[in-house]
Amino acid sequence: MQKLSELTLKQREELFRQLRISITHHSNAMEGTTLSYGETKELLELGHTAGHKPLGEQLVILGFAKAYDVIVREATNKENLVDSSFIKDIHAIMFEDALKVAPQYVSKPIGAYRLDERYIKGVDIKLSLPHMISNDVENLLYRFHSNKMDLLDISEFHILFERIHPFADGNGRVGRLIMAYQAIQNNIVPPLIENEHRDDYLQAINNKDDLRKFLDESIAKSLELIDL
Repeated sequence: MQKLSELTLKQREELFRQLRISITHHSNAMEGTTLSYGETKELLELGHTAGHKPLGEQLVILGFAKAYDVIVREATNKENLVDSSFIKDIHAIMFEDALKVAPQYVSKPIGAYRLDERYIKGVDIKLSLPHMISNDVENLLYRFHSNKMDLLDISEFHILFERIHPFADGNGRVGRLIMAYQAIQNNIVPPLIENEHRDDYLQAINNKDDLRKFLDESIAKSLELIDL
């Protein structure tokens, strides 16, 4: 597996620039947003909105890209460990602009844990009860220090985080951003999980070894974005 440090500075800069568009597009498309890759690229690079698409959706996409920028910036310092405040802030950054302008598009609260019970349709997995979320997140962060993880650790953390499901909405998107953060901190190329492989991802998320293999393939997708 190619390490980030094995890329030239120019290659790393291009990788993070390309991933900003690709991860933003695919991670949101997996959750049902309707902008195409081209529309996402125009929105992020030129500020051109897609006139026929919901404004709330486009504000969430802009918020996600803003959160991605924070992830890349903060992860370059290996001393910046992921903690619960950071996770809540990433969630808030993603949704705060949409909440101001199109509140009907955002599930509340943002930047805080959910207050109701949740279930995943068709999956026999019990999510954390509201009163247990804070404790479960802290236990998870105690087990895994973000700057000392390999790809199998990142896979296991992601599975356990999604089973806690701490927020009213955006759990998958926040989880995949944390995954990118952990990858960067550990000299791993952030994986690009494409919407076309959503079913494979959802299948793999039940087993850490399966998810690790899937993430290996997703890292190869990231590297296809640049000239090696």
